[in-house]
Amino acid sequence: MFHVKQIFKKDHKLFKVKDYIKSGDFFQLYKDNNSGIVWTFLDKNHNHEYYYLSEKYIPHKEKKGFFGFLYSFVQKIMFSYKLKNLKNHINTNKTVLDYGSGDGRFAEYLNKLHIKTMTYDPLVNKLDESEPYSYQSAENQVDTLMMWHVLEHIPDLDSSIKVIYNSIKNKGSLVIAVPNIESFDSQVYNECWAGFDVPRHLYHFNHTSLINFIEKQGFTYNYRKPLIFDSFYVSILSEKNRNNPFSILIGLTVGLTSNFFALFSTNYSSSFYVFTKD
Repeated sequence: MFHVKQIFKKDHKLFKVKDYIKSGDFFQLYKDNNSGIVWTFLDKNHNHEYYYLSEKYIPHKEKKGFFGFLYSFVQKIMFSYKLKNLKNHINTNKTVLDYGSGDGRFAEYLNKLHIKTMTYDPLVNKLDESEPYSYQSAENQVDTLMMWHVLEHIPDLDSSIKVIYNSIKNKGSLVIAVPNIESFDSQVYNECWAGFDVPRHLYHFNHTSLINFIEKQGFTYNYRKPLIFDSFYVSILSEKNRNNPFSILIGLTVGLTSNFFALFSTNYSSSFYVFTKD
């Protein structure tokens, strides 16, 4: 069982959000005023691993049907996009770790391009050495550590951040992608917004709270890039949360609108951020 260590304060009570994937339970969100981070409150008897055991949870399960096909198609496009925008951090001269690698497809893609990429995901392999690219030890430092929609899942953030920091070489890179609670689509859907994904998502960031938090851990912020397809994916799921029979059509419309407004506000549904270890 994963023990969730809650480190933020209940300075501001927000609203409750439903778990639409597994249980149907509701979870209270709070905001920590000092960090600006919104977080999901869990009771003492919470079994965190239970909420990941669902066929609907795409990163760790093979998704079937049209939506699964669309997800896989866009995923391949995004692999190329990520590599293009991270060429100084992910290349054949670098050793890369995909931390929280899910199905491991991005690592497989990079290794086929002769970019040495290891994986670590506690839900998939728990350091299972039978995995082809399994990361063996935190003492094996890497040039670049990637966390694609992972930071918001980490149960013990304090301890994990220390491990992550020590896993990266001096002047190495940390890449983090997270949903943005200030995006247009999050404002449209409020408590139905799929980006909350409680209780699996324990923390909910905007640009400022994410950058400030990571810089306090000994990193320097460099730049960020939008993940433009995420607004469509999240909006479609949010419409499904609303039980809208036209979820794909309306979700695509909201996703497109979200990206349009983000051209001016920079508040895309999600982005990835690049940091350098000090």
